[in-house]
Amino acid sequence: MPLDIVMPKLGLTMTEGLIVEWKKNEGEEVKKGDVLFVLETEKVTYDVEAPEDGILAKILVQAQETVPVGAVVAYLLKPGENAASLSATALSDKPVSAAPAGVAEPSVTEQSLRVAEDRVKATPLAKKMAKAMGLDLGSITGSGPAGRITREDIEKAQKTTTEKPAAPPQTSSLAVAAPEGEGKVVPFTGMRRTIAKKMLASKVEAAQAYMGNTIDATRIQKLRKVLMPHIEKKYGVRITITDIIMKITGAALREHPVINTRWTDKGVLFLPDVHMGMAMALDEGLIVPVIRDINKKSYGQIAADRVQLIQKGKENKFLPDDIKGGTFTLSAMGMFGLETFTAIINQPENAILAVGAIIDKPVVVAGEIVVRPMMTVNLTYDHRAIDGAEAGKFMRTLKEMLEEPLSAQ
Repeated sequence: MPLDIVMPKLGLTMTEGLIVEWKKNEGEEVKKGDVLFVLETEKVTYDVEAPEDGILAKILVQAQETVPVGAVVAYLLKPGENAASLSATALSDKPVSAAPAGVAEPSVTEQSLRVAEDRVKATPLAKKMAKAMGLDLGSITGSGPAGRITREDIEKAQKTTTEKPAAPPQTSSLAVAAPEGEGKVVPFTGMRRTIAKKMLASKVEAAQAYMGNTIDATRIQKLRKVLMPHIEKKYGVRITITDIIMKITGAALREHPVINTRWTDKGVLFLPDVHMGMAMALDEGLIVPVIRDINKKSYGQIAADRVQLIQKGKENKFLPDDIKGGTFTLSAMGMFGLETFTAIINQPENAILAVGAIIDKPVVVAGEIVVRPMMTVNLTYDHRAIDGAEAGKFMRTLKEMLEEPLSAQ
C-alpha cells in the first residue's frame, strides 16, 4: 500500500506546521533520506526526508498551507506499486483541503509517475545563490563532477540573464513585481512574520524601560584564558566571553528572582529555574535558542551547548523545543564592534540583556588614568512586573559578579 507522508511532530510543544515548499514533484523518484518538503513552525524550519525509496505519487497539501501534526500531506508509492494503488477511497479518506468549486483535482496517471531522469545536482552554495538570484537550477548546465552545478555556473547564468532583454513579468513565489524603479518585493517568510508579530507585540504590550552599566572586563578575560585549555581538552570546544557572561548572568538572576519572571493576566509568574535564551542571527532572521538550567551547568557544559545550538542553526535543524521555554535572554553584539545597544524583550520573558564589545579605554582607577578593557551591558525590562529599583539592584549585582567572576560560583 502507498505510504502516508504526514506532518511530523517535532517536540512536545508543536501542534501544527506550515509547508514552506516541496523539494520533490509529483511523479518524481525519491530515495530514502531525500528531502521531500520544508516545514515551518513558529521560527523553526525543518527538512522532512523520505522514509523509504519510492515515487512521490500525490501531494495533498500545497506550499504555504498549514495543517495539524499527524495530517497526511502526501502519498509515497513503494517500489513495484503503481497508480492503481492509489484508490479513490485512499485519496478521500484523509482530506486536508478541498479544491475550489469547479476546479477538478488532478488525476494521478502512469505518465505523471514516471521517474525523473534529470535530477538537478548542485553544491549547497550554488543552491543558495540561485535562490537569492531567482534562477532556475533546472535550466543551468553544471560544469562540476557528474554535471554538478557550481558557484561559477550560477555566476555565468546570472551574467547571461542580465545581458538578455528583460522578460515579461511573471508571478513568482519568491518575489512580487514592484513598480518600475522601485526594486523587488520579497514576500514575507513565516519566520519573518513571526518575528514581526512578536517584536511589535513586545513593544505594544510591555512597558519597556532601560538602564545600563559599564563593566571592567579584565578579570573575565583572565578567567577565559585560565579555563580555555581545560574546557577544550574535556569538551572539545573553545569557551567564549559570551559563555562566561551567560553563566554569571544566570547567577545574578538567582540573586534577584523578580527579573526571572513572566507577566500573566493573573499576576507575575516567578520561575524557579533559569533557562537562558541566546539571541542568534540566521540568514532567515533572528532566533533565540535556549540553554536550559544554566545555573546547574559548568562553563564547559554551557560552551558545549552553545556550540551544539549554533551547529543546529547552521544546518537548519532546530526543533521547536530548542527555542521554547526561555526565561531570560542575552544578546551579544560585540562581534560587530558595537559598543552599546538596547534590545527588545523576547516575550513572554520580562527582561533581556544587551552586551556590547570589549574595548580598551582610558578609565580612572584609584585616582590614576589607566587603560582597561571595558564593555557596556544594557538591561531592557518590563516595568509592569519589575520596578526600577529592583532592576537597579540586579544590575549592581551583575556588575559586581562580572568584575569579580569568582564571586558568581
